[in-house]
Amino acid sequence: MGDGFGYIAFGNDELYARGALFSALRLLHFCPGADITVLTDRPGIFDRYPIRTIELTAGRMTEMSFGGRYRFGIKAAGIIDLLERYERLFFMDTDMYPVGDISRCFRQISASCSIMRKCEGTPKPPYRAIKHKGFLLGGRKLTGYEPMWNSGVLGVHSSNSPALSKAYGAIEQMIGVVKAHTPEQFCIGVALSQDGRTISGHWLPIRNYNTRGRKLFARRRLDAFFAANGHLDVDRQVEQASTYRLWRAPIDLWKQRDIWHF
Repeated sequence: MGDGFGYIAFGNDELYARGALFSALRLLHFCPGADITVLTDRPGIFDRYPIRTIELTAGRMTEMSFGGRYRFGIKAAGIIDLLERYERLFFMDTDMYPVGDISRCFRQISASCSIMRKCEGTPKPPYRAIKHKGFLLGGRKLTGYEPMWNSGVLGVHSSNSPALSKAYGAIEQMIGVVKAHTPEQFCIGVALSQDGRTISGHWLPIRNYNTRGRKLFARRRLDAFFAANGHLDVDRQVEQASTYRLWRAPIDLWKQRDIWHF
């Protein structure tokens, strides 16, 4: 087992699979020979590329999402599946993409240290609902005041797979209690901070399009990229992706001035 990069892409919107593919193309440019695995319900999109896929069936997604009650359970369980393939895994959401060499990420990952995107501090008020519920994670009672780590990026060692399993198990307690979509990252952050383990921010050259305005712009740009380059061989697509812009120039921001949340 070696080091590898992972993505999880699923759902009716093809943007997620295309986002993972574009990010992987840039990864292959900045980190030649990168070992990449995508857990996806659209494996055919990746057939032409040096990217390993694990197919997500409808039945498996139902199971991972607690019977369809919490779709981000697919991410939490999927990261555990990806980690079975590697000693050290560096995972990115499909709206994250490298803008430089990120291979040094593996030097930050060990049995006692994980990396995540950033610490967001004390969770928002919906988490106060668990304070007196007696919810447990790893044998410890959750208060709802534990630090929230953003899981858009996650670097984790295979020895921490049991901690991730505990995080996944704790998520189910919160369904219908915490009125937020983030129990997945909350529980992962708590689990990887227990028993002497620590988490640090990644500080790597990675950009994202995880807001409404950025996503609208990136969707159009990704459609244009694959329309213009999808027929090319892989090496040429990697080259084209390496200089292709998904971030917005000032003129693009001006054109989106009617959008409240950028």
